[in-house]
Amino acid sequence: MLVTKNAAELCVLLISELYGQLPSRMFADLIARGRSTVAQLSQHTSLNQRQVRHGIAVLIQLNLIFHHTDQDSGITYYDANPDAAYNLVRTGKILDMVREKYGPDAQVLVHEVLIQGHAKISDLVTTFKEGHCAQQAGVNGTSQNGHGHNHVNGNGITNGTTDLELVNGDANEDADPEEQAFDSLAHLIAAGILEPVTPTLYQSPQDLRSAVEQEYMANYPTGIRGSKQTSEFEKSVRDRLREIQFDNKRLKRKLEFEFMFDLSAKRRKLTNGASSNGLGSEKARSALSEELDTVVRVNYDKCTVELRNLKLERYAEDLIGDTTAKVYATLLNVLSKKVSRCQTDKSIEVEDENNESSTGPHVTTQEVFEQLSSSIDVSNGIGVLHEEGAVDIRFAEKIRRYPPQLKGSMLKDTLEEGEEIVESDDEDYDHSGEAAANLGLTGLNGSREAKMQVDDGAPVGAQRLHQMRQHLLILAESTQGFVRHCGARDFGEWTVDFEPLLQHLKYLELDTLIENGFGRQGLRLTRILREKGKIDDKTLPGMALMKKPDVHVKMAEMEMAGFLDVQEVPRDNNRAANRTIFFWFFDLERTLQRTLDNAYKSMVRCFQRLDVERRNRKNLLSVAERKDVQGMEEQKLRGDIYNEYVQFLDLEKKLLGQVARLDDIVAVFRDF
Repeated sequence: MLVTKNAAELCVLLISELYGQLPSRMFADLIARGRSTVAQLSQHTSLNQRQVRHGIAVLIQLNLIFHHTDQDSGITYYDANPDAAYNLVRTGKILDMVREKYGPDAQVLVHEVLIQGHAKISDLVTTFKEGHCAQQAGVNGTSQNGHGHNHVNGNGITNGTTDLELVNGDANEDADPEEQAFDSLAHLIAAGILEPVTPTLYQSPQDLRSAVEQEYMANYPTGIRGSKQTSEFEKSVRDRLREIQFDNKRLKRKLEFEFMFDLSAKRRKLTNGASSNGLGSEKARSALSEELDTVVRVNYDKCTVELRNLKLERYAEDLIGDTTAKVYATLLNVLSKKVSRCQTDKSIEVEDENNESSTGPHVTTQEVFEQLSSSIDVSNGIGVLHEEGAVDIRFAEKIRRYPPQLKGSMLKDTLEEGEEIVESDDEDYDHSGEAAANLGLTGLNGSREAKMQVDDGAPVGAQRLHQMRQHLLILAESTQGFVRHCGARDFGEWTVDFEPLLQHLKYLELDTLIENGFGRQGLRLTRILREKGKIDDKTLPGMALMKKPDVHVKMAEMEMAGFLDVQEVPRDNNRAANRTIFFWFFDLERTLQRTLDNAYKSMVRCFQRLDVERRNRKNLLSVAERKDVQGMEEQKLRGDIYNEYVQFLDLEKKLLGQVARLDDIVAVFRDF
């Protein structure tokens, strides 16, 4: 896989930061030279083959490299996996997300898997029980408190969180730790955060596709001839790849049926910060107990989906409001059960198996309402109507069955000849709004008695359902297009068109960077070029309402920074400057790639600065890492030494915080 120099250097620094010099040295050679054997790695790194095999074993354990054995020669080739290496920078974010959504017990287990790369279910249960027993025995002195600053030794990305701290946080002393472990593991596997390790996951997408193609080439001894055989061959390969992905999710589907998505069972919820004890059913535990030898690892694709949900929730909160953002977060959580990854894996050309149709997965109002937390007051954040008929229900409840077409410079796929943009019929609208109006629910905030339903023994009013729908309609009517109202089943069907929504988010992040670097004038010029396309330098000052010299200076600055480009079109063969037209234009893809590379470079420099600071304070850190000092630095260290130690921790926190902010930009521009 081709990556830029800065991205490759960042991956090597992340591995060195977390796992040491030997695996980072192996990875650096693989990402620089490409696919290699053990003998080639030994020659390039000047290490003996025994050391090389140790480094390769560590990288395989951590899922940082692919390997493929040639069936004819028996030689094994190793290839770097830069995406997995970069995901190490999100370790802290993933742990925080797991703790917030799945509870502290789940965070302990995910933390253990992240440290080991992959682990057996039986080993995870044993480790969890040992940690629980140690906490119950009262081992919470220096061994626990002193570990809080473990990030000084290179684990800053994990925020210094430890197993004992997590177990000690909210664990239920009376609960069986084995049942807690099984419940959390079943929940994580069913949600897709953890996935079983299969041999195909150690193969690169190219090797996997090549192996499948060779398998089906036996059916064509004389070769593939003609378009018909080519299409049949491609279809067979795609079906086989889809079957492989389906087999890899066997345990996930089993636990989904038994644990999470059994609609006939009572609805289960995981309260934030509370233990997951009691969530797992006996069937889920028994199903997982039959898979004790199954090896699991963290599914970064699913974690990226969850992180995208958090980003979109904050985006909605900034633009609309807190209550509406919480309703939106609930909808995204329900929708994410049908979404396994943010982007389609184009390298193997297998679409997401959970996609319900070409218009994407969708959820109903009833499904969202069942998962809505009772602590959310949905009466806040919506207006009260004082006049009947002030809102046109037919327009507000209009159903848009097809995703919007991107406009202007955001248009990616142009229409072919004879194609048309399919729009919604004006008469196609959801009648749920009229039903609510007939019940007298419109504009009321809790003053009228509503019909009651019973779910899990708790009364749920039709009025609360209607108020939640108002928040969904607000999201659907927003210019950003947070939600699309796509059906009328079960009080309305909703979906999220991620591509146009993330285009808005990309432009928002890009506009922020341009405004910070070049001011309001630079942002104005960029938006004009983005909207109008190529414009010559004589027309641009009039459109921007700026002086011509100011425009030229600002455009030159932005061209040097890589945000704008210029095309020269000579009027004659002399190519004289006064006979040349200069067209300025904005190239989104090129600008995003340049911005991503700059973000990688900034992250590299943050880690390099952190490494320099550690070397400069080597003696201080060696004292602070002593067992008799950890957790009692203020009492054990001299005043001036302790102040210097606190200053270093503050500097480390700032550098790692900057890395996390840069990763947010990378996630929006590349991964979401």
